[in-house]
Amino acid sequence: MKLFIVESPTKAKTIAKYLGNDWVVKATLGHIKDLPENELGIDLETLEPRYVWLKGKRKILDSIKRLAKRAKKIYIGTDPDREGEAIAYFIKEELSKINRYLYRAIFYEVTKYAILKAVETSGDINLNLVHAQFARRILDRLIGYRLSPFLWRDLGGRGLSVGRVQSPALRLIVERERQIQGFKRRKYYYLKVEFEKNGVSFFAVLNQRFEKASNAEPYLKKLKDVMFVVKQIAKNTQKEVPPKPFNTVSLQAEGSRKLGLSVDNVQKIAQRLYEDGHITYPRTDSYRINKQKAEEFMSFIEKAYGKEYVGKLRSYRDKPLAQGAHECIRPTNLNKKPRGELDLKLWHLITSRTLASLSSDALREKTIVKLYPLTEKDLEFVAEGLKTLFDGWTKLYTTEVKEKPLPYLEEGELLKPKRAYIEEMQTEPPPRYTEGTLVKTLERLGIGRPSTYATIVKTLKSRGYVIVDRGYLKPTEIAFRVVDYLTERFPKLMDYTFTKDMEDHLDYVEEGKEDWKLVVIESYRKVLNESNKG
Repeated sequence: MKLFIVESPTKAKTIAKYLGNDWVVKATLGHIKDLPENELGIDLETLEPRYVWLKGKRKILDSIKRLAKRAKKIYIGTDPDREGEAIAYFIKEELSKINRYLYRAIFYEVTKYAILKAVETSGDINLNLVHAQFARRILDRLIGYRLSPFLWRDLGGRGLSVGRVQSPALRLIVERERQIQGFKRRKYYYLKVEFEKNGVSFFAVLNQRFEKASNAEPYLKKLKDVMFVVKQIAKNTQKEVPPKPFNTVSLQAEGSRKLGLSVDNVQKIAQRLYEDGHITYPRTDSYRINKQKAEEFMSFIEKAYGKEYVGKLRSYRDKPLAQGAHECIRPTNLNKKPRGELDLKLWHLITSRTLASLSSDALREKTIVKLYPLTEKDLEFVAEGLKTLFDGWTKLYTTEVKEKPLPYLEEGELLKPKRAYIEEMQTEPPPRYTEGTLVKTLERLGIGRPSTYATIVKTLKSRGYVIVDRGYLKPTEIAFRVVDYLTERFPKLMDYTFTKDMEDHLDYVEEGKEDWKLVVIESYRKVLNESNKG
């Protein structure tokens, strides 16, 4: 008998279908050990963590140990990331006492081919990944446990918390709200003319902005009962390249925007789709697609839509740690669809985005028409037209395109306006963050990592720091106080650049370039030293 161990019962059930009768597949139900819940659990002198059994997990491991004694070989197939590697490390630590034939199996999709390949190419635990997880977990614990009491003492309320990524993320939301509160709308004006030809209406705008309506009125008077002449027509064809396939952040953002889900729900559904064997691993920075699968998908595009819709496998510049076996988030099988309404919706979103990324460019024709009134040749008006020549990838993945129809026009042609008027516009404040735009901003700034974003947003809501108002994240009163307090007392913690640097050092640990304890010590001291002022 051979034993295969994973975290999730769903994944275990799926994998069991692919392995023979001489296999037993068991699940740990996530982490088996962690830092103690109600105490720091870290020696501040040595940084040695004290990991304890999570509730109910010793019993689960005892049953796995009984199987391990009889197993010829044991394969640990936990997730292919820092968290999964740490789980694998603790499983090995327990089972190696009773069976030395232990192997680490890495796979990025729960399919028969991937599982059998993982068994065939199995190796050992990647200690660099484990140490990166230790560093992240211990640094988060030190910051959370040591700094949160300052909030309880000075602001009141034990529900308040400090977080290495959570607090800078909250700063982003609060700063945006202050921009909105301090924004003063300013009105401005344009002179606009409406034409109609062959049943098609279009507008031309004077290429000049007026700060007051009264400044535009003398120009408007000059246009009364005046014919316009078409001075110049310029057309150019624009290529619109396909979007990249999904990685974690873009899936969270787009799933939230298009399906109206929280990023936490998007991630939970994606994890379920992965464990059921419908998509590749949903925690990834990569945009890479397996060449063989790309060819399979492009063959489908040709059969379903026609040869003209087939694009090419593009190369994308991934982050250094995204290279290697990691892929984008893509379907494993176009003919294997999930059950459940939301599961199916997210699967369709992932599938259509993947196919679109391998489809052909969309082609759009942009037309610029310059006109002037016959009596005022120095007044140049501009009309713009946009139409789709070939829909390309947009046939597979819907996108919002506002076409601007123009009638057939010729240079020198005279046109009589339907009306001329002054249009009032006003400047708008920046919008509040949505869950999707927040995670995109965090990614752009290098704060945190995609695998943690859903949890961060969920924590901000559960702590009462933000509420969701018509789809936007709105900070509560306590959020302003917390951000101001932390910015004054712990400026390093709230500094976006420093937070990014901390994350980069965790990546260096993962690459084996830095010692994890030194990274934790230096980062923590820099955060804490700033508090010694008061």
